[in-house]
Amino acid sequence: MNKKQKSLTNKGFSLVELIIVIAIMAVLVGVLAPQYVKYLNKSKISADTQLADSIHSAITNTMLDPAVTAPATMTAAEKLPDASASDFWKNVYEILGETTHNALVGDLKYDKDATKVTIQYQIVSDSKVTVTISGGKYTTDSQTITIN
Repeated sequence: MNKKQKSLTNKGFSLVELIIVIAIMAVLVGVLAPQYVKYLNKSKISADTQLADSIHSAITNTMLDPAVTAPATMTAAEKLPDASASDFWKNVYEILGETTHNALVGDLKYDKDATKVTIQYQIVSDSKVTVTISGGKYTTDSQTITIN
């Protein structure tokens, strides 16, 4: 009977075993956390690139509409005006499902600071529109998201 009772009392883990498991988990988190942050940043930049591509497509589709007068060819990039600016921009924002430049900036994933980030467009010709997201964390050429 004594052996039976003794085996029933030794069912848990010892403190040393728990400390070893916690130490192993801490090492794994320490190794995997930087990779996870890097993955998150790449996915946010990819989402912002997709937003710039959507804006590019909306501007291009609106330029192809014969009922809407497109803005003239521009040599310098300008900030996207709001939907109330003209029928052209009203059509662009209807395609995007937003109404203002700040609402589009709010859709950004990587840097949502509306005071620093601008979405700019440049119409080079009837067939070429460039959309650039710049400012905030997109200040250098290597981090500028440009869709041609």
